[in-house]
Amino acid sequence: MYFERVKALHDKHEYSILPVKAGMYLEIHEKLGEENNRVWRFKGLVIKVKNPQHPDGTFTIRGMVAGVEVEKIYPLSFNKFEKVTLLDDYKIRRAKLYYIREKVGKDARFKSKITAEKRDSSLIATKK
Repeated sequence: MYFERVKALHDKHEYSILPVKAGMYLEIHEKLGEENNRVWRFKGLVIKVKNPQHPDGTFTIRGMVAGVEVEKIYPLSFNKFEKVTLLDDYKIRRAKLYYIREKVGKDARFKSKITAEKRDSSLIATKK
């Protein structure tokens, strides 16, 4: 029942579901405030995606803010994203990258698999 309400709301407002996978390094521009006049930028690694093809799916992103590691959970169909840019895509073998929390320095490296055409591309579909 809950899923049907979310799906109806998703179809009514024509939200797009972000094509996000674990191992992507993203830059997110999020609109803040009631008037959405301030934009907050956040760069980080996607460590988990839950229900990737559903409107109620979420993804967890881990990045640095003021020298502190922060994990944020966003919905895949969030309407306050101004821009979502794919900076890098890493080769990974696991669906959940929880082990990266304990890694530091060279242990936290991944091998990049992104091409030049995909780098700095937007993940938000343009509305017609």
